[in-house]
Amino acid sequence: MQPSESYRGPTRPEHIDNHRQTPSTLYDKEYFLTACEGHDGFARGFKGEIASPRLAAALRVTNANPGERILDIGCGRGEATLCCARNGATVYGLDYSLDAMSIARRSLVAQATEWSRNIRFLRGDAKELPFEAGWFDKLLMFDLVEHLYPWELKRALDEAWRVLADGGQLIVHTAPNRWYYRFGYPLYRAFERLRGRRLPRNPRNRFPCHHLHVNEQDILRLRRALDAAGFRSQVWLENIQPPLSDEASWALQTLLRVLLDVYPFRWIFRNDIFAVADKQG
Repeated sequence: MQPSESYRGPTRPEHIDNHRQTPSTLYDKEYFLTACEGHDGFARGFKGEIASPRLAAALRVTNANPGERILDIGCGRGEATLCCARNGATVYGLDYSLDAMSIARRSLVAQATEWSRNIRFLRGDAKELPFEAGWFDKLLMFDLVEHLYPWELKRALDEAWRVLADGGQLIVHTAPNRWYYRFGYPLYRAFERLRGRRLPRNPRNRFPCHHLHVNEQDILRLRRALDAAGFRSQVWLENIQPPLSDEASWALQTLLRVLLDVYPFRWIFRNDIFAVADKQG
């Protein structure tokens, strides 16, 4: 069975065209090269090392192996696609942004290595994957879920189930954790104010392009979405970025590290959500 260039997914009911969706043009070169995490390291030239701590952590969970067929859905600049291929997998990187495809393909040409032959980048929609059923051993959705409206995420997960082989895995990373933004951040903001540092009331104002996050998750919401699509999932929280600045005292750093491991604080202070979802035949 081969990936199908002619396949365009299930027939789409006309009323779905009335659902909200983010135009692909908003994910332009400026977004990928000046705002998307890891852009500063990527600008210095991709040398096989991941500049984004979150992406590096997600790849460790993925554990790409030689001979596996992997689909990187929402591949962006293509770093994860390249790294999986370097480990010996055959990898397809898919994104619906034209600028993402342009950047990723330039990165691929720059590699000029033996493993780069195992990569193919193509433009496509996560809701209508251009592949036959059961083709892939692993699927990646890194920092994609939060950019899909709920109806889009449902369609994307249904498509992920379809193209994944029995016994295959879907690996997800998404941020932020809604519980952190709702419960943890106000406490963090109050603490930082005592230290003389003023932070915005809305945590989303701290980062560029946060308006593109249209479907932020918590561990229960993500698990429900994966279960509804038929997956058997394991969902957990991590905190990839340092919780405090380097100038914070050792005592404060230690205290916060302890809190990050204690319930219920770990639910509201950890900001990265990971999931491994299995398709069982």
